[in-house]
Amino acid sequence: MKFVSAQEIYKKTGSRGGLPAWTYNSDALTQLEIEQLFLRNWLFVAHVSDIPNSGDYQCFAMGNERAVVVRDQQGQVRAFHNLCRHRASRVVADDKGHCGKSFICPFHGWSYNLDGSLKNIPKAASFAQLDRQEYGLKTIDCEVWQGMIFVRFGGDGASIAVLFAEAAEEIGLYRIAEMQPLEEAYQYRFDLDWKAVLDIDNEGYHVPIGHPELFDLVGATYTDQLVVGGLNRSFGFINERKHRLQRNRDYVAALPQESYLPDSHKNLWIYWGLFPGFVLTLFPDQIEIYQIYPTGNQQSVMAGVTYALADDRPEMQRARALNRDINMDVGDEDIRLIEWAAEGMRSNAFDGLVLSDLELGVASFQNRLRELLPVVTLEQEPASGSLPAVNARMRKQANVAAVG
Repeated sequence: MKFVSAQEIYKKTGSRGGLPAWTYNSDALTQLEIEQLFLRNWLFVAHVSDIPNSGDYQCFAMGNERAVVVRDQQGQVRAFHNLCRHRASRVVADDKGHCGKSFICPFHGWSYNLDGSLKNIPKAASFAQLDRQEYGLKTIDCEVWQGMIFVRFGGDGASIAVLFAEAAEEIGLYRIAEMQPLEEAYQYRFDLDWKAVLDIDNEGYHVPIGHPELFDLVGATYTDQLVVGGLNRSFGFINERKHRLQRNRDYVAALPQESYLPDSHKNLWIYWGLFPGFVLTLFPDQIEIYQIYPTGNQQSVMAGVTYALADDRPEMQRARALNRDINMDVGDEDIRLIEWAAEGMRSNAFDGLVLSDLELGVASFQNRLRELLPVVTLEQEPASGSLPAVNARMRKQANVAAVG
């Protein structure tokens, strides 16, 4: 893997000082972030095991857009706008379920085949002549990579496979496509800006103080890295020290020595992050997938689920239970830190961050944000109603300067 140095990250203007205070407290900016970042980048929806059979579906909403991912009768995974072509109702009402051989709109009963084509219109003679080929469900970009299903509502950037190219060899070791959910999906809902959550999640500088048990587990081996292409990677060895805490000792002792992983990864904890908010964490016994995204002004979500290969060995079951308990406590600690930091960002005394060489993930994320939304480089928020236009003008100027 090729890595990016701190010198390269911090050579960009303003990268040491973080984002201005107003960017964490702006309704207009949040709406622009949803439109320009999240709706134009890949979003994780489900794992292939979540829709194993023909007619199984999973939904995902972002901003004003609704997606439904379904397995069709040939076993292919497809994605459509969850929007009936008749009156814009949802074609499936639940977040997850089984629709049989077709989608049937709960409003007027228009139905669609699992390939998205229009199947039936109740009382079709009452309509003016319609071209049925033109009234199928609208498709959404969909990609299955390593068993993970992603959708993209707009944009035309690189595929997930290309974005994760530097990580593919390592992630491929874990046989994620063969895994099953280990427990029910979770959602943490925050009354704060989504970037405040990412600022905590994107760096390990806080681990020794903020997560004493995690630090006891991985110790001084914990390392943050930036990979060429925009990926964040962190790792730590869980068997390189004498653990002070009993739960960590029990977890490491419970891990079976016989593993499908190579020796290099049998005792390794790994974090992979992809802009704007997707995270994959890899453990010797299981994995966790989650993503962080805005749902409105000062409203954000961290949603995730754990997956694992089938393994009935008692020692593996014990290791997974201990891992879950450790991760739950780390999550609670992060929530507290996120909330405290967000409180401070609403204060008149907050005038921005100051970043160290140990917070490269935060700096890299914010540099990417400055490139895509240059309005965040302004010290003051633009006048009410003008933010999108100001950003468009700044982006055009930046493109002209780059060409020149």
